[in-house]
Amino acid sequence: MLNRRFTVILWILFFIFPTICIAVTETAGRAEDLFRSGLTFAGEAVPLGRVDVHESLDQELLLLSEAKARVWLTLRRSGRYLPVIEKALDGAEVSRDFKYLPMALSNLDPLYRSGQRRGLWRLSEGEAASMGLSVNKLVDQRLDPEASSAAAAIRLKTLRTGYGSWTMALAAFLDEDALAAAVLEAGGGKDYYLLYVPETLDKAVSQVIAGKILYSDPGVYGYGPSKPWPVLSRSVVRLDAASDMYELAQRYGTDYKTFRDMNPHILTDAAPAGSSIHVP
Repeated sequence: MLNRRFTVILWILFFIFPTICIAVTETAGRAEDLFRSGLTFAGEAVPLGRVDVHESLDQELLLLSEAKARVWLTLRRSGRYLPVIEKALDGAEVSRDFKYLPMALSNLDPLYRSGQRRGLWRLSEGEAASMGLSVNKLVDQRLDPEASSAAAAIRLKTLRTGYGSWTMALAAFLDEDALAAAVLEAGGGKDYYLLYVPETLDKAVSQVIAGKILYSDPGVYGYGPSKPWPVLSRSVVRLDAASDMYELAQRYGTDYKTFRDMNPHILTDAAPAGSSIHVP
């Protein structure tokens, strides 16, 4: 009896395993074709002919494509948050390729937290303050998708003007101190790919570009259609006076928990005067 079962299993593996291997090989082949084709970021060529650029991107693309839960979560959040991000980028006349920054680095999680960095755009307190966002004990606008995306888009446009290219703007947004040091070391170099930047910055830039490769055509990497999370219908209201969040929830016809979840950038049970809140 056991021998018969073992024989059946062997026959199943004999027929199914080659099929799986062929499917995986075909997917890998399509991915490699896409990866080797003319790749751009924000309209600027990515020099895949450079060994260091190719290997860095190849590594980050492999790591991202195998991070299944991370990719699926990003795809499911995309219907909710990409329209907000794209609207901000369009409004500042910034390439939509920058949407891949929060897709690749924060997984489109508005509550993203790593060290001192928060939100979709992974901003530190200092960066947020320099971009005009409020960060204090009452409010943290890094957690507000609309406010943070609008500020990030304006910042990217400013960096593009200052550094002369979108790729340099991307690097400066991720770590301007490190980029400025590399530019100084290179005697004023303006081509990002010729600068000797720290490994952490090189990795982050490669992660964003790898994000464009994968998320622009996730099916190539085995990620089929994903059921997106529902879009939250809401409006923005600016408060003229400090207001109790519980009373605001009642005023706008929702429960307290839902209202707090809609406004994670309000850190206490009272919204300060001048703050913007999201209402159903």
